Amino acid sequence: MTRRQATKRYMAMILIELLMDQKATKLTVATFLKTANLSRTTFYNHFPTGMCGLFWWTLEQQIIQKVDESIVSGDWESGCHEAIQFITRYRMFCLNLYHLADYPERRRFFEQVMKQIIHKALRHYKAQYTPQQLNHLEDFYGGAIIRQLDCWFENNLQTEPEVIDERLCFNLKQLEQIVKSDQTI
Repeated sequence: MTRRQATKRYMAMILIELLMDQKATKLTVATFLKTANLSRTTFYNHFPTGMCGLFWWTLEQQIIQKVDESIVSGDWESGCHEAIQFITRYRMFCLNLYHLADYPERRRFFEQVMKQIIHKALRHYKAQYTPQQLNHLEDFYGGAIIRQLDCWFENNLQTEPEVIDERLCFNLKQLEQIVKSDQTI
C-alpha cells in the first residue's frame, strides 16, 4: 500500500468514527482536520472536491468494491448482501452521510453506483442489445433499486435489513431473468 493510499484510508477511518457517534447536522473540514490531525493542504491534495470526495471515496472503498467483485464473479445476491450488511453495521455513519448530502448529490451518487453495477452485470448480454437498450435497462432497474434504498434511508433505516435485501435481490433476479429469456427468443 502506498503512503497516499494509507493516508486516504486513515481519513476514511476518521470520517467513519466521526459519523458513527452522533447525528451529524454538519461536518466541516476544520472539524475533520482537527480530529484527524491533518493539514488543510494534505486533505485537499487527497480530496480536491472536499468532504464530498471523502464521503464518496469512503463508500466506494467500503461498499462498492465488494459489490463490484460479487457482480463481476456473477453473484448478484452476494453483492446485495454486502451492501445491506455494511449499511446495517454502520447505520449511523450511513444515515449521517445520507442526510449531510443534498438530494441532487445523493441522487447523482446512487445513479452512478447503480448504473455501474447494472452495467457490469449486463456486460455479458451486450451482443443482444443495442447500447441504447442497455441504457434503458440500466436506467429502469437502477431507478427501481435507488427508489427502494432512498425510501429506506428516508425512513431512517427502520425497515428490517432482510426485507430490503430481499427486495433488491428480487429486482436484480428479475432483470437477470429478462435478459436471459431474451437470449432464447
